[in-house]
Amino acid sequence: MKKRAKLNYENTKKKCLWKITERYIRMDEFIGKEFVKKKGGLVWSLLESASDADGNVRQAIAASLITLGHQHPDLILKAIFNFIQANKPNPSVEVILYNTVENIIKESSSSLSLDVAKLWCQSALEKMMKAEASTDIQEAMSGVLVALSSTHCDSVRFYIVMENVMAHIQNGGVPCNSIIKTLGILATANVSGVVPYMKGILSLFQPLMASIRSDETKIGLCIMLSKFCESISEALASKESDPKISASEVTDECTGIFEIIISQWLKSSNAQVRNELVIALGQLSHLIPQDKLDEQISPIVVQVLGFYRKTSSPYHITMGLGLFIERVLEVSSAEALKPHIDNILNALFSQVCTVPNYIEPYTVKNHYEVLRCYNTLTRHFQDYVLMHLISRLENASYMQRVGALTVTKHLLNSKVLTDTSVVNIVTTLSPIMNDPNSKVVKSLTQVIVALCHQSHLNASNGRPFIVYILRHCSGAHTPQTRRPSLGDSEEESVGEMSRRVMNLLATTVEPAYPILWPHLLEFVMAPDMEGALSTTLGCLAHLAHTPQAKEAPDFYAENPTLPKGPVLLTRLLVLISSLSKGSMGISALTLLQGIATTISPQLQSLWDQNIPQLTQSYREWSNKNGSDASVVQVWQDSLREFLSSTFSAVNKDEFITHVGIAQVEQLNQLEGHPELRSFLVSLIGVTLKASSNKTYVATSLDTIFNSTPHKYVKEREAVAGAVGMCAASHLDTSLTHIDQWLKAADGMKKSLSFFSLRKDNRLDDAVWIRASIVVCLGQIALLAPASEVAARIDGPIMLHLLNILNSNKSEVVNEATLISTSNIARALHKLPGFKLRQRPILLTHIINTITADGVTLHTLALAMQALRDLVALEPELTVEERSIVLQAVLNATIPLEPADEKPEGLVSKSLAQLTSLIRTIIQRDTNPATLDDVTTLLQSWTVSLHDLERLHSMDMLHTALRTYYEHLSFGPEAPTSFNQTCQLLGFVIPRVTDPCQEVRVHAVNCVSMVLKIAGCYQGQPRNYTDGDLDMLKAYCSQKKDNMIMDTVWWWKVVGENIGANDPELLFSSVKSIGKVLSNKLSFIQLRSFITNVVGGLQDLQQQSSAGVTIILNELFFLRGHQLHQHIKEILDSVFNRLEKVNHAQTRKGAVEALTSLASHNLTGVVDIMLDYPLPYESCVCGVWQKIGTDPEMFSSVLTQLIQVLERTQMFTEQPTNTQDTVKIATHIPLTALSAIREMVRDLVKPEETGQECDEEKISRARYIMEKNFPTLCSLLILSYGSYVTVMAPLHQSTSGSKKNSYIPNRGATTLVPTKIVLECLLGVVNVMGYAMFTAAIQAKLCDDNEETKEGFVMTVSCITTLLVLEGTKYVCGVVDYLDANHAYEMQRCAATATFAQLVAEKCGGNYELLEALTRSLMSRLQDKSPLVRTLAVRGLANFAHLHTQKCYFPQWFGVGDKINEVISALVGATDQREVGATVEDQVLLEAMKGIAILLPHLEREIVLEHTPTLLLRIRLFSEKDGELDGSKDLGEMREASLGVLKGLASTVGETDEFQEPLKLHLVSCLVHLTDPHPPTVVMCKSALQSLGPIIGSDGMNSMFQNHLIPSGNLNYHQFITDLTKHMVADLSEDLALFLQAASSYFKSSDACLRKAAILLAGNLIYHTQDGKDVSVASVGRSLQYLLRDQDSNVRTAAAIASALLYKHEDLL
Repeated sequence: MKKRAKLNYENTKKKCLWKITERYIRMDEFIGKEFVKKKGGLVWSLLESASDADGNVRQAIAASLITLGHQHPDLILKAIFNFIQANKPNPSVEVILYNTVENIIKESSSSLSLDVAKLWCQSALEKMMKAEASTDIQEAMSGVLVALSSTHCDSVRFYIVMENVMAHIQNGGVPCNSIIKTLGILATANVSGVVPYMKGILSLFQPLMASIRSDETKIGLCIMLSKFCESISEALASKESDPKISASEVTDECTGIFEIIISQWLKSSNAQVRNELVIALGQLSHLIPQDKLDEQISPIVVQVLGFYRKTSSPYHITMGLGLFIERVLEVSSAEALKPHIDNILNALFSQVCTVPNYIEPYTVKNHYEVLRCYNTLTRHFQDYVLMHLISRLENASYMQRVGALTVTKHLLNSKVLTDTSVVNIVTTLSPIMNDPNSKVVKSLTQVIVALCHQSHLNASNGRPFIVYILRHCSGAHTPQTRRPSLGDSEEESVGEMSRRVMNLLATTVEPAYPILWPHLLEFVMAPDMEGALSTTLGCLAHLAHTPQAKEAPDFYAENPTLPKGPVLLTRLLVLISSLSKGSMGISALTLLQGIATTISPQLQSLWDQNIPQLTQSYREWSNKNGSDASVVQVWQDSLREFLSSTFSAVNKDEFITHVGIAQVEQLNQLEGHPELRSFLVSLIGVTLKASSNKTYVATSLDTIFNSTPHKYVKEREAVAGAVGMCAASHLDTSLTHIDQWLKAADGMKKSLSFFSLRKDNRLDDAVWIRASIVVCLGQIALLAPASEVAARIDGPIMLHLLNILNSNKSEVVNEATLISTSNIARALHKLPGFKLRQRPILLTHIINTITADGVTLHTLALAMQALRDLVALEPELTVEERSIVLQAVLNATIPLEPADEKPEGLVSKSLAQLTSLIRTIIQRDTNPATLDDVTTLLQSWTVSLHDLERLHSMDMLHTALRTYYEHLSFGPEAPTSFNQTCQLLGFVIPRVTDPCQEVRVHAVNCVSMVLKIAGCYQGQPRNYTDGDLDMLKAYCSQKKDNMIMDTVWWWKVVGENIGANDPELLFSSVKSIGKVLSNKLSFIQLRSFITNVVGGLQDLQQQSSAGVTIILNELFFLRGHQLHQHIKEILDSVFNRLEKVNHAQTRKGAVEALTSLASHNLTGVVDIMLDYPLPYESCVCGVWQKIGTDPEMFSSVLTQLIQVLERTQMFTEQPTNTQDTVKIATHIPLTALSAIREMVRDLVKPEETGQECDEEKISRARYIMEKNFPTLCSLLILSYGSYVTVMAPLHQSTSGSKKNSYIPNRGATTLVPTKIVLECLLGVVNVMGYAMFTAAIQAKLCDDNEETKEGFVMTVSCITTLLVLEGTKYVCGVVDYLDANHAYEMQRCAATATFAQLVAEKCGGNYELLEALTRSLMSRLQDKSPLVRTLAVRGLANFAHLHTQKCYFPQWFGVGDKINEVISALVGATDQREVGATVEDQVLLEAMKGIAILLPHLEREIVLEHTPTLLLRIRLFSEKDGELDGSKDLGEMREASLGVLKGLASTVGETDEFQEPLKLHLVSCLVHLTDPHPPTVVMCKSALQSLGPIIGSDGMNSMFQNHLIPSGNLNYHQFITDLTKHMVADLSEDLALFLQAASSYFKSSDACLRKAAILLAGNLIYHTQDGKDVSVASVGRSLQYLLRDQDSNVRTAAAIASALLYKHEDLL
């Protein structure tokens, strides 16, 4: 066998040798060469760094090796080989290197030498053969082999790979699993190349298979065999690789392997081995002869089917079995498989019963493979498959039924079943329809749909299936087969699916139409199908309008058992009556229109007109408010009218009788639906009214009354309505039946109560029947003809009612009595002059009901309604009766609170009746005592916490006052004053601004009524017009001029504005009311009114308390001069009450009122305010703010406070426990600053106030501020400096006469003096309108850090800058005020910082100030304070900012001595020897910045004098590592140095002094493009743009100008790659200098700079054509060192740069 295999291999080898072409022969010269690489090279360093801990570094190294490998594939591959052999790296690094080798081989296949290919081929095979090799390494080596062979199947390398692989196979041993897998991959990757070798490979593996014991090897070999078979099949199908290839060439080998697998391997206990074996057998079966296949059918089928019991993942078995069955049925007869068909079907069925899990794809694939097997078997064994499925369907197990139904549905959709088979299946499905399981129901429903689609069902055999679906549409019980798991998706319910299927059959499946129409009408009346009514009606609505239905409108001839027209009409009307049915109502209306001709030929035209209107109304009402009782009532009335019009259109008593009989018959069907049953009873009433058949009427009345469940209110009302409608045509008949029903009820009650010792339920029935009879009496009186009902009311109706009332003890009968009483009274309204004799008895009964304990809201509403109707009757009530009625209903109705919508309507009705009663009482007895009784009773309700109670009480109060005013009259001895005026106004005024809108309206009306009543007592007629109304003409401007303005109209306008939600209208209305009160009240009344109203500040309703402040403000403003003796009392009273008030609007209104009071006595109010402790209360601050808005008060107060700040000591120094002292701010200056801060807070621009009345005052106050701004601004700057590190006072002195009297300052811990100054300054500049100034101070105030001297200097500089920008005209005044000697150090610092910043800001254009500023700065250079000296130097450095187009330097500088002096001082300040202290470091930085700005504007001669020194400073500061001794980072120094370089380039860039060191600075700038300090990067870009024109390269200049965008992000790697091209091309003579300068940064402490230098050097070498003049070796050594850098980004850059040195092979 081995000899034969070797011979086959040799033949295959000869066939492949002819493919070697001449272009590969020239590679022989490379064979034998040694690629020995020294370990000190760059490649070796890269390989050593391949195990870097950082993933990005490893990725960069791999990319560099690949790049180098593409240029030098043999060298790199040999180096990698040697490295692996010498160092034995860890497996993860080894995998990376092998993947790199694979990539190099793939991309460099044409230039790869054969000896390297052989080397790696042998190495890969040896590595794969090692037992200790990991799976990742074996896969990587397999990839190397595939890369060597898959690119060109005819190449020598492919032959080399196959030769080495075959050599390992030929050694007689079992090859390793990785080689086997590699062969499989090769078969897939290079089909045409591997097919010629397959015969040899198979012949070599065949004798070895018997000796293989490893399961892993078996799995790999099976996978390889499967892929080989697929490749052979593909090659045979394409015929592209070799036309001579045929399956017969490998038949012997495949047959041998097939037999070995069957005889030996199929017995394996490993499930994965068995899975792959079955697939391999399925693939091999297509390549073996038929006779061999027939011999192995039985053992294969038996063993494969047995595998199902041993595996949990049967997909591979099913797939292999399917391939095998297809092959057997293709080449052999079906008889060969028949003995095993039952076993196969049983095995497949067990798989199809498993529900596929779509989260696990293999279960889904297995399911589809099983169905494919069933499809294949059915084509040859249909009878067997059918018997198999039927037997499973008859099984009781739901799982087997679901599986059989699934297969059946698949076979039906595949159309492989004959008609006879389908008939058998349909017959078998009938018993299954009794299975309630949800899975079975869903599967069977899908089968039914498939049968309908294929037209296998008709009207004769389809009815059971439609019934089955409808039964499940109605919600038939479908138990769950198992508890659902969390992984299961949410399934569609059986009901939802059934409804969807029915709609599908009725609308889209045409073969199902004969099954559905008109047979679905049967189920409209079926009680057990009520749940499916919506679906049934939807289907019928569609089917009734189809052409098939219109062609045969009379379907009763063929279907006599279907429900008749009257029955359908009644049923559909009942279903339509509910607006909550949704689409079912639309469907029912549509169905009615479709069967109109079937019901009666006379109805078609009428219904075609009415039903579309009803449909539209149904849609509108059901979508908006279908649950509203009133809407439902209107809808049901339209349906009753529709039925009445239907009776009129038909005009046949026989038709009416049939409809009535159908209605009565359907009553019992609606027992569980009270609303529908009530509507049906009302339809019966319509029918009784239209019918003339006395017998039918009498029978129907008894039927509906006896069948009514009288326990329910709706049912009682419904039967009463029907009896009332019947009485409209049959009054005497209705009353006769009332007598009969009442006697029967009385007899039932007597028989049950006589000798009864315990309660019987039938006794309750008698009570409910009596209640129904009472309601019927009221409906008969209301609906019967008026001409006939009068005699009956005074006769039998009232007789029955009073008898029932006298013997009643039930609440149900009591409510029914109230309803009937109301209906009888309303019926008597139609009979003027009729007097009800029994009214006193009814009134007494109603009052007792209202005052009873536990009366329900429903009963109360019914009683109020009945009381209203009785009071409207004649004669009028007596005084005693009215008093009793009013007292009872007032206590019962005012506290009512609705709980939901329905009771709320009842409460409204009750309140309306209460209003009517109050009006009647006052109208009958109009005097102050009566009014006082009513108002006293209502006053306690006006301050309730509940809105509804306040609303009810104010409504009643307004009704009482209005009625009193309208009916007020005076006799000879009548009083001349209305004593209740102040009391009424006192408790009504807070309600004027009540949160409840309705309460406000009523309150305004009440105030109006009180003033009108008071005016009437003073003798004013009701149409009197006084001066107060003339004063309000502006408010009432909307009234036309030609109309008489009266009090009634004005109060109406005020009431409308009060009721609006607009705050402005509300404010103006309350203010107008305050003016009227001020004019109407006398001084005595004013004092009394203020005393009562001030208490309203603590009203429980915050909005009401705020309204009280508006009234007080108006009173203080108009009449405050009369209260000068009571100022302190008023202030104390208001402030004490405000301490307990949290409402902001109330506090604000009170402040405005007190300000109005202060306008009459400023001195007294200010003296009191200055005594208050700090921090001020919000109300005190508010008063200060309001004073500031008044120009007269503001001017005098501001002058006084400025004098306080100038003359008072700012702080005192107090000793502590240590040797240090603490600075404590004095109380008076802080008080003055706080007062100024509050006064200027609201002095904004007039257009921003939004109040036209304040515009003039605010403008005047702002003018006062502008006049004092220079003094105030300077004073605040000095105060700010004085308060740095100063604490707030812990105590304050009192204004009493006692010495050393102090009180604690409780808010001292929250006070920060510097923030008080800044807040004051913020208010000042806000008044001046300086937006930027304001924003800057606000930002400073947001900083919660403690104020330091450095922060103070920055703040003062910022203040000075903003002052110059926005207040230029005040600069001179500020300088004059600050240019003085100051005792405090921080005051001198403040002045110096201000002067220094003024120089930088060019004094706002006022250059005449420079002389004074320069003199002052020079004098401060000798100050003893270091900070003052530092600020002076900064001021001199700021002379760089003085250059303008109009003025170079001030004229007083003369010949330039001053310029040289300033510049020399700045250059001298840059001396590195001065670095030591933090302050001096800041001086150095400031000097560099000043020089950088100044250089572009100086003359060249002056600059050249200092150029060498400055270039040395630039080089020193830009290359210095670490940090300065202070806290400043070197980034700012680098930025300043680059700024100086930019200035030198623009001034002396073309001189020799600058050109000589230019190249070094160029490299420095390129490296610093990646500086970690962002401003340095921006300055570096700007410097390079300045250097571009003088560098000597147009390309570099172009890149500098186009790519170095200051605000943009620079891709440094790409930029430097492109830039170095131009550097090498245009500046080639300086390349060595560039590399040397770049290399100097390799040891920089900043990783960003090291990275940039590496990329720069690498790209310079990359673009260099000849590196002889360049020291490349040193760069290479540096890169090797940098590959071990501590920063990963540097290591990454070194790896990238290493690839750029590929031209220098000696370095690699």
